[in-house]
Amino acid sequence: MTLLIRLCTIMLFVTLAQAAAAAETVGTVTKVENKAQIGGATAVVGTPVHMNDDVRTGAKARLEVTFRDRTLLTLGENARVVIDRYVYKPNQGTGEMVVKATQGAMRFVTGKIGQMPDHNVTVVTPQAALAVRGTDFWVGPIDGQYGVLLLKGKVRVSGDVGRRKQK
Repeated sequence: MTLLIRLCTIMLFVTLAQAAAAAETVGTVTKVENKAQIGGATAVVGTPVHMNDDVRTGAKARLEVTFRDRTLLTLGENARVVIDRYVYKPNQGTGEMVVKATQGAMRFVTGKIGQMPDHNVTVVTPQAALAVRGTDFWVGPIDGQYGVLLLKGKVRVSGDVGRRKQK
């Protein structure tokens, strides 16, 4: 019976640790214009952003999220992204971020995470995955497809990740 209690206690601690990590604030809304949402809630300046949050803007709306490392994510109108992963460990020199953009335009400016020796920042769009290196870029729809405008830094593009293969 003691072993069972110990196993249950360990499982409880693991579950609580996972829940705490998922609930950890990774960024904050720093600007908002017109209708925008974080998850199902209306976004206002100061709204916390967490991993797996669905971030959306409506017509004529803009939203800026500042992440813990000072990375800036700015969404244009009718945009939608999901914060798939965000890990920022400055004491260990590591950082990782994955943002999935499914619609609309956005501007992405890496913060301290892009300066770390061991970092992996990726923006996934319907047409491509962008590996980001100390970068400031815009991505959005151009003639029915996603285009990228590099303003500073480097972006490595891997194509067709979001398209379904035709059989």
